Amino acid sequence: MAMAVPNRPVSIRRPWRFWARQLAWAGVDIVFPPHCAGCGRPGARLCSACQSTIQDLARPLCALCGYPLLRGSGPACRVCLGGRRSIAPLAGLRSAAFFQGPLQQALHRFKYKHDVILADTLGERLARSATLADVPAGLVVPVPLSAERLAERGYNQAALLARAFAELRGLPFTTRGVRRVRHTPPQVRLNAEQRHANMAGAFAVEGSPPAGRTILLVDDVCTTGATLAACAAALLAGGAQAVWGLTLARAPYSGALWARDRARAAPSSAPA
Repeated sequence: MAMAVPNRPVSIRRPWRFWARQLAWAGVDIVFPPHCAGCGRPGARLCSACQSTIQDLARPLCALCGYPLLRGSGPACRVCLGGRRSIAPLAGLRSAAFFQGPLQQALHRFKYKHDVILADTLGERLARSATLADVPAGLVVPVPLSAERLAERGYNQAALLARAFAELRGLPFTTRGVRRVRHTPPQVRLNAEQRHANMAGAFAVEGSPPAGRTILLVDDVCTTGATLAACAAALLAGGAQAVWGLTLARAPYSGALWARDRARAAPSSAPA
């Protein structure tokens, strides 16, 4: 069942909207009993047993990218210290939990199996995340899909997450903040450097410029931050005061993903 978020201007989202929708979902559950997106057991969209195994990101966090740090290891992670994570347009980046286990399975079902009712369960987990404690209030904007991908999927998963997040936080929300100006190929086989090159210039401000506003940019998963950084650059060029990236899930650090960048750079630094 597809459920698109209307393309509308800025509106303040109130918690009652979220809870009213839960009453509607309760009616759906009577006819179509839910099964856990993590383990398949009946009774809940994401059962308590699966929820308890989701690994939340815990402080201390990298001051630059929000990745968890070992205590006493300093203010930034090794990727950022090495200058390999190009998220400079973002004022900060925060994620609720690691992209693995039941959360990875739930997001896959939500994103690719059209289980859009999961949006509220997952959006609530983002809204309640302790990692967002230092994130300022702002205008909630989802990362947009290209027209081609939106037509193929029928909905933007980031918009559904962002709506639930905005409602539970009582924040202004719009789907018109930014748009994709070109379709980008899938990034699953690209390394970090290639992902940033792939996303460069892919976004532009839509509608009235967000002059002087703090933007909370919401997406489902962050791997290298390339998509969020490119989107933030467009919003800042349009007049935004600051842009924070917020995602439900964060891909665990992969040495191979970043090592390929180092390997590509190595020949240029080798002796002639």
